[in-house]
Amino acid sequence: MPVLRALSVLGHKVARALGRWPVALAVCGVLAALVLVPYVGRPGLWEPQERQLSDRVAPPLVVEAERPPAPSPPPAAKDDCQRIVPKDAVARSLSARAIELGRDTFGDDDAGRRLPFALLGLVTALATAGIALRAGGARAALIATVVVLAMPLLGLQSRSLTSEIGTACGAALIVYGLVALALPAGGRWARGGLAILDRALAALVLVAGMAIGFLGGGALLGLLVPIGAVAAGGSLGLPLIARLVRRAPPTPGEPGTALHVTALVATLVAASLVGLLAYQLYDLTDPYPGIMPPPRQVFGKAIVPEGCYAWSLGAIWKPEDDLRYIYDSTFEQIAYGTYPWGLLAPVAMAALLVPRGSGGAAGGGAERRDDRDGRRRVIGAICLAWAGGAWIAGEAFQRRVGFTLYGGFPAFAVAIGVWLDAAFSRIRAGDRDALPPGAALIGVFVFVGVLDLGKDLQSFTEKLTSILIGSDAIAYPKDATWLFLSARLWILVLGMTVALGLALAFILWKPDATPRRVRAVTASLAAALGASVVTAAFWTLAWHPRLAQHLSSKVLFETYEDLRGPNDALVIMGDLGHAPRAYTDQKPEVATTREQVVTALKRPGRVFAIAPQAEICPIHREMGDKPYFVVDDRNVRSLMFSNSEEGTTDKNSLREMILHEPPANIPFRPNGDIVWDGKIQLLGWDIPPRVKRGEKFEVVTYYKILGTVGGAWTMLVHIDGALRWQGGDHKPIKDRCPTSTWQVGDYIVDRHPMVAGQGASPPGSYKVWIGFFTGQTPNFTNMTVTKAPADQRDQTNRVNITGIELD
Repeated sequence: MPVLRALSVLGHKVARALGRWPVALAVCGVLAALVLVPYVGRPGLWEPQERQLSDRVAPPLVVEAERPPAPSPPPAAKDDCQRIVPKDAVARSLSARAIELGRDTFGDDDAGRRLPFALLGLVTALATAGIALRAGGARAALIATVVVLAMPLLGLQSRSLTSEIGTACGAALIVYGLVALALPAGGRWARGGLAILDRALAALVLVAGMAIGFLGGGALLGLLVPIGAVAAGGSLGLPLIARLVRRAPPTPGEPGTALHVTALVATLVAASLVGLLAYQLYDLTDPYPGIMPPPRQVFGKAIVPEGCYAWSLGAIWKPEDDLRYIYDSTFEQIAYGTYPWGLLAPVAMAALLVPRGSGGAAGGGAERRDDRDGRRRVIGAICLAWAGGAWIAGEAFQRRVGFTLYGGFPAFAVAIGVWLDAAFSRIRAGDRDALPPGAALIGVFVFVGVLDLGKDLQSFTEKLTSILIGSDAIAYPKDATWLFLSARLWILVLGMTVALGLALAFILWKPDATPRRVRAVTASLAAALGASVVTAAFWTLAWHPRLAQHLSSKVLFETYEDLRGPNDALVIMGDLGHAPRAYTDQKPEVATTREQVVTALKRPGRVFAIAPQAEICPIHREMGDKPYFVVDDRNVRSLMFSNSEEGTTDKNSLREMILHEPPANIPFRPNGDIVWDGKIQLLGWDIPPRVKRGEKFEVVTYYKILGTVGGAWTMLVHIDGALRWQGGDHKPIKDRCPTSTWQVGDYIVDRHPMVAGQGASPPGSYKVWIGFFTGQTPNFTNMTVTKAPADQRDQTNRVNITGIELD
């Protein structure tokens, strides 16, 4: 009991300290720094996209020093239409500038190039906290910070060069600066020199945000979206004009003149940006027959996209839409990029916009509450306009320019932070309207929605691995693990932990909740936030580096550095960009053909060779009986070979799949010869004669190659009885080497895992049929059985080799 009382007292002291905005803001900054900055250079650059970007924008200094000076481009005439983005472009150049600045300032390595993005992410988190602080207070700032850090769009952009974090950072700073001017601080900061200092800092942040926003996203994504959001949140300043016309005082409980003045100025600036973009992107011409694409017209003039580079946009606005992008193409990016909190954002925005009951007190307390509720409504409107505007602008940009990243995710975090802060306050005050009606339904919606998204990410993980570049271009490396579990499984585990805390809080809440139930609601929300901190750290300190072990060649060079001796050669086949110059001091030998790699591995001295994964089968064949080893197989694009196993273990899976000698100890052999197409002979199998329903077992088959097998055949495994068991058909030897690479004299050992019965299969006897086929149902062809006992083959060229009893 004394220990519990001491912990309770300590908890109350910490809560009081965090209730002070300087302490809360400092905690937000420290938390963001701990999540975004540590080990920023430990993971290697993902290949090929991140490596290619780094090599193009800021190659290693030694490489840049070796380059001949580029010739100066001829000056373009003022009226020329530029069809490419100029090298001296300003808008949307922040990422390239940050990479080069990081290399030149912080270090010529991965950490130096990435650190500016981590710092921009840190500023984004602090700006998000500042906006929530203005509307809700210290607790709202803490919640908003935790929520935004838990979103992959912040964490991954802060650790990657293929990032547009500048767009979100600039927008958050712009919104903060305008909100700080529109909603002045209270207390002593509202008077005298502190008030002047507060407004001066707000103006400084606003200017910095506009600079970063323009460099990061251009006038459309980086400026128009956040400025237009504040204008919309303040009703375009129209209430101010209406009051001036009527000479009426402000409505009690609503923000005063500062908001509407700020909104009016923001409206004028947003309108000017729209005019500038329209002037640069479109031209008014006389219509003529056959004009393509068919343009819209105004006052008898055709509105025609110029198709030229626009310095305000930072890109070329194409005359025709890219039909690959439909108008909901960013929905998946938003859903997965704001997981697991994003689903709650629309609810939070709606709740902030709907006036709630006052909760009881009158007098000065009621006035303060009305002022706080008015600020919350304004922030709700701004967040809704910010999130919606970023989506609309992003969709238009993708259809006319190209891929971009959604920059409105800080709006989600601000809305959630301010709303949950208000809910905490109302719950503690005993307000029956602390949570909206149907709170239990909201809890179920969040739980089921996060479960659905988490399950989707188990099957379509490339949506997340490719979120920063689009087109599902980066396949998820299936061998990526963290703490003994698949890395993608942690997405579901952590997301559901957050969702469970939120769902319990909403489900447990009742308008007439007892103090014990209130404590349970508060504890559930706190647990969700605690799980969110772990989720935030997972994205940057587990997910990103674990995937980098498979998507970056840095691990291969680290293995080489760990194992090599003073005179051990390194041979490289394939395009690794400037990775060899970045990750090793050893000058490699460049091999342009497989024969050069094989020749190098046959040398008497120790040799290391990096070659594409696709070369493993030909190298295995051409090495013959000569010893060679795979010393690192983690990279999904390349393998590291060596002719010595010293200091490591052989990771060559083909040694157990493709043999040069007959396999020993085959448990079961056929009664007669079984041959397909005169080229593949079955030697035997290892299949358990009896299994239990749901039991995992392995189908092992052994073959000898009698002739060259053309094409890429799939192995047929049908276990038939009352029902056919699923999951038998598969690519042989785990698809490591297609059948077209099998050579005469090879012995193939195929191992395929299966699950017995799959629930609906009744107990009894089942026959195991095997074969080979190509194509897909209904257009498939089975390989012809040229030799087999008559009672073991059927008319579809399958062979029955054994039976299984299902218990």
